[in-house]
Amino acid sequence: MTVSRTICLGFLTVIILGALLLMMPFSTNDGSWNDPITAIFTSTSAVCVTGLSVVDVGKYYSFWGQLCLLFLVQIGGLGYMTATTFLLLLLGRRFGLKDKIAG
Repeated sequence: MTVSRTICLGFLTVIILGALLLMMPFSTNDGSWNDPITAIFTSTSAVCVTGLSVVDVGKYYSFWGQLCLLFLVQIGGLGYMTATTFLLLLLGRRFGLKDKIAG
């Protein structure tokens, strides 16, 4: 499996797991099952670090749903930084002290 496929499958796996967690009744304030399309869209947006949502996150999701979203954003940001660093290393760019301090 190539590196690009591994990165894409990793993102897809995190998105699907996040969507499944956001669909659970403990993730919403009213305790009902979440709409799958809303959960997938919100999970994808969180992992891709865009921050879009079709619902008011503070009112719609419970503490556990918001915590799940927080972890999805953190995982997405870490994945983005890892992929960018790996791409720069593949291109042969060397990291100097200035780059290491900035990161």
